[in-house]
Amino acid sequence: MSSWRLASALPLALATFKGFVNPLQHWQEGVLMVLGVPHAEPHEELELAVEDFRDHMTEYEKRLGDLRRYRNVGHGECLYDLVDTQDIWPTLQKIAEAGFPIIGQYVNIGAHDGFTDDPLYNYSYSSQALGIAIERDPEQCERHKANLPDVNVVCSEVTPQNVLPLVRQGLQGQDIDVLKIDIDSYDCPVLERIAPKVRATMIMVETNPSIPPPYQWAMLYDPDLWNFFESFRNPVEVPVRGCSLAYEIQVLRRYGYDLLAFDGHDAIFTHESVRRAFHPHQLPVDEFDCYAHSLIVANGIPINLTRRWFFKESDVHKTLPEIWRFFVDWMAANSPILFPFALRV
Repeated sequence: MSSWRLASALPLALATFKGFVNPLQHWQEGVLMVLGVPHAEPHEELELAVEDFRDHMTEYEKRLGDLRRYRNVGHGECLYDLVDTQDIWPTLQKIAEAGFPIIGQYVNIGAHDGFTDDPLYNYSYSSQALGIAIERDPEQCERHKANLPDVNVVCSEVTPQNVLPLVRQGLQGQDIDVLKIDIDSYDCPVLERIAPKVRATMIMVETNPSIPPPYQWAMLYDPDLWNFFESFRNPVEVPVRGCSLAYEIQVLRRYGYDLLAFDGHDAIFTHESVRRAFHPHQLPVDEFDCYAHSLIVANGIPINLTRRWFFKESDVHKTLPEIWRFFVDWMAANSPILFPFALRV
């Protein structure tokens, strides 16, 4: 029986996960640090993972080194403590202090209420920036209008086909401070349509962190994907969402964007024209370095699969079929159709 089939039989608690891909990040000065948050890796399972990595880390590091030959451009050390992925305002201020003006215009796709857990809120409120917020939930739209009354809220489902007409009705010109996409579904097809049509200082995209570098994976557009997601009895366990970090990097490099930071389930990119704002740090940063040290929030994919794909198997010709089979089998068991996705290295 293959590794992915064994993993699929493991307890469901591993499939919704908050913790480090590298379990040794939980091992500090001989003490096992267990996160006191919902969906943290259970103590017993974390102990086993730490023991395994302590015994085999030299071997795993070698295999990870072999995978790095597929790295996407970046070689800089990850800026772990210098960039807050949950509040972009300090980073934009840093860019402004380097002489790059704040434009005062942004696009927030999947805006929710504009305030709760939104990394754009402090920027929007503090700079009095204007922009367009696209949100499909009518209740969230009304809350957004109350929270940020000067922002143009478009209450509509976004698709790759309609994103440009929706955005153009709320922007003046192409220059913006921030483009954010967080729609928990076909995020990258929307990103691919809008990225060449705006000039953003910063782009923020929600990431599916269960698919490690160098694997470029993305859910593609299907009109029924959102309805399926919303009707699922336990949406937190649905893995068919978003796109991988490596997929986002290869899309945005075409338009001159550097990976700046990754943590949890969000990636931040800045345009190469503002690199000197982060001197002496080298951009773009290394996605392998960021991923290996980040605390991730994973949905629906067992963490032991992610660890295998990142640390334990350096042959992409073995891992690609495993990733493909995981999604096909999951959808065959849980959804009425096989939704389309892209997968490559």
